[in-house]
Amino acid sequence: MPFKDHYVIIGNGPAGNHAAAILRENNKDARITIISDECIAFYYKPKLTRFIAGEINKEELMVTSLESYRKKNIRLRCGQAVERIDPDSKTLFLQHMEKISYSRLIIASGSRARVLPSMSRYSDHLKFVTSYADVIEYKEKIQKAKDFFVFGGDLVGFKFLRMLTDMGKTVTVLIYPNAFWPYNLTDAMLKQIVGSLSKYTSDIIVKDDISTIDAQNGSYRVKTQKGIEKNVDMVFSFNGLSPNIDFAKGSGIDTDHGILVDEYLRTNIDGIYACGSCAQIYNRDIQSYTVSIGWPNAVAQGETVALNLLGDHKVVESTGRKYFDLEGVKIKTTWWEDIDDEL
Repeated sequence: MPFKDHYVIIGNGPAGNHAAAILRENNKDARITIISDECIAFYYKPKLTRFIAGEINKEELMVTSLESYRKKNIRLRCGQAVERIDPDSKTLFLQHMEKISYSRLIIASGSRARVLPSMSRYSDHLKFVTSYADVIEYKEKIQKAKDFFVFGGDLVGFKFLRMLTDMGKTVTVLIYPNAFWPYNLTDAMLKQIVGSLSKYTSDIIVKDDISTIDAQNGSYRVKTQKGIEKNVDMVFSFNGLSPNIDFAKGSGIDTDHGILVDEYLRTNIDGIYACGSCAQIYNRDIQSYTVSIGWPNAVAQGETVALNLLGDHKVVESTGRKYFDLEGVKIKTTWWEDIDDEL
């Protein structure tokens, strides 16, 4: 590859970082840039709850240091959000009118917290634990607060619940059966989850919904449709994730819930690829698109996309782990329910 090649990766998670590492291993001369809207280098998102609880420090949260990027001659641009893509000129437009040209582009922008449409009017009251920025903003408040209202019920939410319980906090949980959108928990699955969660808190609400959230002098009053009222210090929403792809809209890149790619992780536009939880990958067996979640899947896709960008013809494969455990209930690591069960 000529030196003029500039490989740009949008996103600084496991998919993007692994793609960058594979690109550098196989091409010592090309320019490689990772653009991240996060304010720090690559870190372990699954460890955020331990960081909040003070069990680990910032250094233990990190996967790689800034120095490791310099050693590999990979430029990392933190705190930079991509606003739009112009495939015709192969240009990314960042905030503050800055432009970056690329020869090949990998979109590995991950996902963001999903806000339910019914809760959008209360978005200013809701807190999330999906990024380091979220945690830095709320960490001290969480440690000082006593009473919490958690609604939703995805994997991160239940992990957060266990953390709060271990910290001696009082927690009310309202479980939404569709918190794993587009999954829906059956009554049997819901019963099993409630039974498992009862060891962390006895205040579990099911088959109800939030009616109002009112701010009152730094605290909140939450009312449900069935008349339950709770006065709490903080309200957290855990209702699954949505692919972070707003910047791709209007670019001509085909999208649905995520960026649509073939089994080689190629988009419909030459020279642009996508991987990780922001990508919907075509599955020839079911003739439909799937989105995979989880760290191992992201790493596998990062390697595949890098090799294919360099000229390989590698079909992406799912990792061995097809399910994760949600309080005793197995949840698939792909979003669509028509994938064949693998028990």
